[in-house]
Amino acid sequence: MQLEGLYDLSIYPHSVFDVEGTTFLLARREQSKVLGIQGDGAGFEGIRHEASGALLCPLAAVNAAALRGRLAWLRPAPLGLRTSAGFGDRLGLATPGHIRAIRDLPRGAGAIAPIFAQQSVRENTRTGRTPQQVLDDATWGVFEEGWQRPWGADADHLKTPDDVAPFADAGYTFFTIDPGDHVDDEIDLEPVQLEAKVSALPWEALEDLQGDLERRFLAMPFDLDGHEVSF
Repeated sequence: MQLEGLYDLSIYPHSVFDVEGTTFLLARREQSKVLGIQGDGAGFEGIRHEASGALLCPLAAVNAAALRGRLAWLRPAPLGLRTSAGFGDRLGLATPGHIRAIRDLPRGAGAIAPIFAQQSVRENTRTGRTPQQVLDDATWGVFEEGWQRPWGADADHLKTPDDVAPFADAGYTFFTIDPGDHVDDEIDLEPVQLEAKVSALPWEALEDLQGDLERRFLAMPFDLDGHEVSF
């Protein structure tokens, strides 16, 4: 892209990428950010920049989806058993700062895998955001800073099966199930009362057996402090 033709834009330097003859970048114009594309703009919605001919696109859902389709590293990835940290950006503005912070971590701590999109249904309800908006905001932040290492998206504190679908449809890769509504927190029990509660659990619905659960638990190795050290 002929950057000199974009004199009225303030370009984020880490966001400039050339892919198969097409250049993508993020820039600020007056009070808003725009996606700039020079080359193949198929699938994107925007207007032409007079001086450079670049396609300037708003940071809309359709453009975030199209950009994820072109730049694979903008898509959240499963992180497996890697050490990770959720950032919980509730306003959708902080991901660039989170990336700069994690880039500056001391050697060794940099092995922490970031989860830039992390919200619960409750948080989304309070902030008026959707799972898709949270993921899109993280996408733009990742693009702005040019973060190409794996990152995750956590659907946090899911309490019902219906909660899962919007996050799965948006492309989340990490799902935190919150069974709090089903936890019996009564603690002042005699052993016989506790045994009765355990026996009364819906084992068939859980697709498990009490004896099997006990054997798995007792087979787990623990250190002297009672902490589980492996699975």
